[in-house]
Amino acid sequence: MMSLRLDKWFGSWGREFSPDYTPAETGLDRFIRWNKPSDWIGKAAATAEKASGPKRRLVSFVVDAKDADVVAWEPIWLDGAVVGFCTSGGYSHTTAKSVAMGFLPADRVEDGLACEIEILGERRRATVHLAPLWDDNGRMRA
Repeated sequence: MMSLRLDKWFGSWGREFSPDYTPAETGLDRFIRWNKPSDWIGKAAATAEKASGPKRRLVSFVVDAKDADVVAWEPIWLDGAVVGFCTSGGYSHTTAKSVAMGFLPADRVEDGLACEIEILGERRRATVHLAPLWDDNGRMRA
């Protein structure tokens, strides 16, 4: 199931979705009812972030991995510096590629961006992919 969710870039609770990440960072802000008449915990912070934009964004990568895939917490390197971290990863059996998800600075996010992910002490080439690797656009079923 982990492989299948990574093919479609579906996040997982505790990995991509957590109280440590804001809805705007993970793309879940589309589910917020901004015009809700009552106040809710975090509304002021979420509204401020909506106005200014998130500082980081959750994105997906295709990784040029060797013998090991991303698991979680691996550093993401860009221009010789660590700029983010991975939240999860694994092997995509559908596409025969190593894939990962992680956070990058929002102002650097672009499709096809080349960076490196450090796996077991070795930097491996990775490319940002903003669209799912595999998606038949079918209706989700339980």
